[in-house]
Amino acid sequence: MADKPERTDGGGVDRRRLLKYAGAGASGVSLAGCKVRQPTTPTPSSGGGGRGTVTGTPSNDAPLRGKTIRIGSLAPQPESFPIGSSIWNSMQLAAQDIDEDGGVAGAEVVPKSGNTETSPATGRSEFLRLVQEEGVHTTFGTFLTQVTLQCFIPMRDTKTVHVTTAAAGPKPARIVSQRYDEFKYHFRAGPINSFDLAKAELEFLELYAEQLGWDSVAVLIEDIGPFDPFAELLDGNIQDVVQTDIFKRSSSGTTNWTPLWDEVENSGADVCLIAQALTGASAVKQWAQQERPFEFGGISVPAQVSEFWESVDGACEHVFTMNAMTPQTTNTPRTQDFVQRYQAAFDTVPVYSGPITYDAVKGWRKAMEAVVEEQGLRRVPTSDELVTAMENLSYNEGTVLPEFSFTPRDAKYAHDPQWSSMQETGVPVWQQWQLDEDVRDDYGTMHSFAPEQNKSSDYTYPDWIDYPSGHPATQ
Repeated sequence: MADKPERTDGGGVDRRRLLKYAGAGASGVSLAGCKVRQPTTPTPSSGGGGRGTVTGTPSNDAPLRGKTIRIGSLAPQPESFPIGSSIWNSMQLAAQDIDEDGGVAGAEVVPKSGNTETSPATGRSEFLRLVQEEGVHTTFGTFLTQVTLQCFIPMRDTKTVHVTTAAAGPKPARIVSQRYDEFKYHFRAGPINSFDLAKAELEFLELYAEQLGWDSVAVLIEDIGPFDPFAELLDGNIQDVVQTDIFKRSSSGTTNWTPLWDEVENSGADVCLIAQALTGASAVKQWAQQERPFEFGGISVPAQVSEFWESVDGACEHVFTMNAMTPQTTNTPRTQDFVQRYQAAFDTVPVYSGPITYDAVKGWRKAMEAVVEEQGLRRVPTSDELVTAMENLSYNEGTVLPEFSFTPRDAKYAHDPQWSSMQETGVPVWQQWQLDEDVRDDYGTMHSFAPEQNKSSDYTYPDWIDYPSGHPATQ
């Protein structure tokens, strides 16, 4: 792998102008204009960076020496869409690291790519193609819960373990709980499910609303299925935490935000809390261009992409969003090494699906080797054997969470990531787009302002809002 890039802003890596993330239209995820260069296999690394001792070629007594294990990536448009390319690129990086460290008990890991195109039907056919034609042992990825669910029947029929790394809907985990014997092969390494995302937002408001000067909020949640559980839990609890003047769903086809911004402004809310996956650019641009007198953020998938600043010409300054990590944070001692090696290999930084996939593949390797060692195998473990090992997995070498394990089979949401609270785990982080003139006059940085253990900068306020004396913005 190429040498690590120089740090340019005291805590992160320099970004490249590679794509314009412009959001999507009403009919679904529009990926036109979201072009990055074709994913390429990363060049060999010299080791280090917390990845363990590099052993290179497995020793002669490695139990699976000479064998090959194929793993599959189920990613939306991995050649162009940031979430998809982060899944596929990170799988390649993890496979490279595993092979440099002696493989899976000596077996070589070969990654195979599948393009789900954000289509449930395509996701199902790509899952089957990877398993039946490419011979993959385990699949990783899937963005949008509808795509994940379409893989359930073929997953059951082929007895293939799938690890979700980019979809937050809780339904897959609930199905595992209710029909375990059929669907025990599904695990989710991340993100935390939609109910936990809502709990994290409530925790964030409870801890930081007063500190940030938010006496009242308006909530706008994109009206798509994956946000239904999030909206349900938030709607039932947010009034107990902070005054909420507006709580409504917004269309994924919204392009003219002026009427909604008028409504938020007239309510007197201090901040508009949004949840957006398919929309984003037009909302941000119109909020900034119209200099609306309220702050803006919440969950914005577009704002998690490192090139978002350029795509909206810096209009996202002060916009904040949940994230798994940022290019600036140090969730664990391995986070920054991963970010910098990823950029060196692919000329960009990953979105949340990248580090989650990377950790999932590395954790999978630990589970596979546990089966081989405990049973004294000289063959590749079966999916049933892997399921048991994954249920007992405790992984503390990740880039997102300091410690990781799955919820048990009898949990309400089985095989989901174990998560307790933002304060305890440091995840999710709350990032804000900030201008960093020390790097360049028009340079935007994805800083984290909460929680404390992952903080890289203080929260900043829009300069066009006339804050009263004594407000935190005036201090």
